[in-house]
Amino acid sequence: MSFQQQTYLTNFISSEILSRQQRNRALVLQHWQSNLAVQESAEVLKLSIHRVYSMRRAYTEQGFQSYLHAIRRCGAPNKLTPKMETLLRRFTERASAKGKRVTLTALAKRVVDLGYVDSICTVTIHKVLKQNPSSTCIAAAHPARLLLQAAQHTKEQAA
Repeated sequence: MSFQQQTYLTNFISSEILSRQQRNRALVLQHWQSNLAVQESAEVLKLSIHRVYSMRRAYTEQGFQSYLHAIRRCGAPNKLTPKMETLLRRFTERASAKGKRVTLTALAKRVVDLGYVDSICTVTIHKVLKQNPSSTCIAAAHPARLLLQAAQHTKEQAA
């Protein structure tokens, strides 16, 4: 690490507006620079040894700036495209206009059956439909209420 990076790191750590994650990342880097053992660094920061190793690995992969300023990412990215989200909303709106109820499980099954994705969680479907407050046709999750007429129709055509 260059002298300029070491100075930046020292100033970065002394900043009062850092998140806990940013501060830990910077301190792991500083400990590594001062040849502190992984076990000691983990004890001081109250992290697991594996976490310290993974933070060091992240630094070597991402580089100095990217490592310090990385944004925390949670979970997998959304599998549904905006076009697919629109189609899903239209399907639920058509079903509710006909007085039919469709479960989240049924919608997830339909999306997979149509080949848009290999697999999808009902939570993802729920989040998409929750963005549109006019969608009120989702049942609690009763398999007896599955109305997959279009999916059954495509299966009958394939047979």
